[in-house]
Amino acid sequence: MMDMTVAPEKPDPDGIDQMLDELAALPVPDPSGDLVARVLVDAEAHLPAPGGRVVAAPWWQQIVRGIGGWGAVSGLVAATATGFVIGVGAVGDTGVDSFWTLGYDAAYDDTNLGLDAFGWALEEG
Repeated sequence: MMDMTVAPEKPDPDGIDQMLDELAALPVPDPSGDLVARVLVDAEAHLPAPGGRVVAAPWWQQIVRGIGGWGAVSGLVAATATGFVIGVGAVGDTGVDSFWTLGYDAAYDDTNLGLDAFGWALEEG
């Protein structure tokens, strides 16, 4: 069992400095000519064709890119849908059903209409 009253050994700062100095003194190998040639060929493959012109992205792609990509767009859609559902649910608890019955005849009332906050379903009486 380890004694908790004794401090663990501290590293020797002089030993670390000496080790880093020895590591820095080692020669660094140059990359092979084959590696350099492959990197240059790959770089040329990614260059645009000579005389080409830059095509502007459509406005919706610029908006998606400006927001942060499709992940950010999906997060905004989820937050919007959640906020809408929470907002509609809050109206249902207040007893204000006239919001849902706009445009209906006065013969309908909330007991016959059966519009609820999350389903918006017409129930038969």
